[in-house]
Amino acid sequence: MRKYLLAVLTISLLIISCSSPKDFEFKGLQDIKIEKISMGKNKINAKIKYFNPNNFSMVLKQIDCDILMNNQPFTKVHLDTNFVIPANASFMVPAQMEFEMSSLVKNSMDLIFNKPIKLNIKGNATLSKGIFTRTVPIAFESNQKLNLGDAIRNLK
Repeated sequence: MRKYLLAVLTISLLIISCSSPKDFEFKGLQDIKIEKISMGKNKINAKIKYFNPNNFSMVLKQIDCDILMNNQPFTKVHLDTNFVIPANASFMVPAQMEFEMSSLVKNSMDLIFNKPIKLNIKGNATLSKGIFTRTVPIAFESNQKLNLGDAIRNLK
């Protein structure tokens, strides 16, 4: 009887500890800075803000995703890291992105007049908690004003 109770308790604990984490909440892009601007490839740095609604921390191992601006491809983000995500807290993931000037020109009027831009982030993230590692899909959508003037002012 004691072995049976211990087995049931162990299995219950494993099921509870291996339950799927809640999805992160996308909160937007912040601290956008254009590092290089030309008619070809351009570089932009930004921080992608999220909220972790889980009551446990995790480690972000990798991100591979596409960023779309007004449903048009804008750039890709690839990040290999060991970034600790705090429990029940907001966190920022630094991202350096390259984009073609043509993808920015398509949305230039909205950017110049500081109108909200529809941002989509789609891809995968690899997270770990202890010995468990899992790749989860990323799919966020947000409407956000991107102040191009501030980003250009910070141009080095």
